[in-house]
Amino acid sequence: MKIVYCISAMFKSGGIERVIANKVNYLVNHGYEACIITTDQAGRPDFFPIDERVERVDLGLNYDQFDELSPWKRYWKTYQLRSQHKARLEAELKRLHADITVSVWRQEASFLPDLKDGSRKILELHSAKATAELMHPAGSKLRRFIGRLRVAQQERVAARYDRFVILTHEEKPLWKGFSNLSVIPNALPFSPQKRADVSAKHLIAVGRMEYQKNFPELLQIWSRVAPDFPEWQLHLYGSGWMLDGLKRQAKELGIASQVSFEGAVSDMETAYASSSVYLMTSHYEGLPMVLLEAQSVGLPAVSYMCPSGPRDIITDGKDGFLVPLYDQETFAERLRTLMRDEELRRRMGQAAEVASHRYDLDVIMPQWLSLFNELVK
Repeated sequence: MKIVYCISAMFKSGGIERVIANKVNYLVNHGYEACIITTDQAGRPDFFPIDERVERVDLGLNYDQFDELSPWKRYWKTYQLRSQHKARLEAELKRLHADITVSVWRQEASFLPDLKDGSRKILELHSAKATAELMHPAGSKLRRFIGRLRVAQQERVAARYDRFVILTHEEKPLWKGFSNLSVIPNALPFSPQKRADVSAKHLIAVGRMEYQKNFPELLQIWSRVAPDFPEWQLHLYGSGWMLDGLKRQAKELGIASQVSFEGAVSDMETAYASSSVYLMTSHYEGLPMVLLEAQSVGLPAVSYMCPSGPRDIITDGKDGFLVPLYDQETFAERLRTLMRDEELRRRMGQAAEVASHRYDLDVIMPQWLSLFNELVK
C-alpha cells in the first residue's frame, strides 16, 4: 500500500512537520510505501530526519513567494496558482499509483477530493474547530465574524473527503452529522529517557510567544503566587513577537527576578525533566504536544480547559488540574496546591507518565493502519 502526504514543505520546525516525519518513518519501517509531496520545499533541507526510503516530490509552486504581499494580493496570486497546483498534483498521484492521499489542510485541501487519480482521500485537522475565529482577540468583532465564515467553509470542505480525522474526542460533538469522521490523536514525538523528580522549585511553560499561548495571563497568575514562594522560578521556553512585551510585563508586575525567558532550545526533554509543574494558559489549542511531552517525563500540569485538547489529556485531580478558561483565581490556587506538596506532585507526575502511553507511536499508528486498510479494501 502506498500512502502520500501533502504539505507545503518539510524544512520548518513545526508540529505538523514533526508528526508527518514520524508517520512516514513508521510506515516504511512496517512495510508500507510512503511519499511526501510538497509545494514550497525549493531544495531546502528537512528539519526532522526522514528515512531515505520515503519518496519525495516537490511541485515547485512556491506559494510562500506571496507571503509579503497584502492580504488581497496574496489571495489573488494564490488563487491563480491553484489550477497549476491541481494539474501537477493529479499527474503525480497518477504516476505514483497512490492508494491513500492525505491532506493536512494546506493549499490542496479545497480541491483534493476532485482529483481523479483513484486514491482514497483523507483530510486531517490539526487545530480546534473554532481556531479561525479564536485566533483573533474577542474585541476584533469583524475578524471573528470572518473567522466564523471560514469555519463554515471548512465544514463544506471536510464533508467531501472519504475520511475526516480530528485530534480529540472533545471536539467530536462539534462535527455532529459528519458520517466520515474519525478521531485519531497525534503520537508522542519521542520516547523520553529522563524523568522529572519534581523536587526542583521550577515551573515550566513552552510555546511561541504569540497571542494563542496567552502568556500575558500566565504572568498575571504568577504575580499572584510568586510573592508567597520566593525560591520558585517560572521558566518560559520559546520565541516570538511578544517576547519583549512579556519581559516588560514581568518587570511591571515585580516578578522579573522569578521569571526566566529561556528562548527556543533543542533539548526540551532536559528542560521538562528539571521542572516540577507544567503550566498552560492558551486561548485555544488542537492537541497540545507540549502537554503530552510534559506528561511523558512525569510532570503534573495545571491547564486552562481551552478548546481543545487539555480535557482529552488531563484527568482532573489525578494527573493534573483542569481550570475553567480565564479563571485566574482558581488557576493560582491549584498551582499553590502543587507547589506546597511535593508528594502530591510526585503522585500526579507518576500518573501523568502512565497516562502518556496512550499516545505512544506504537499505540497511535495501528489506528491509522486500520483506517487505511478499511478505506482500500
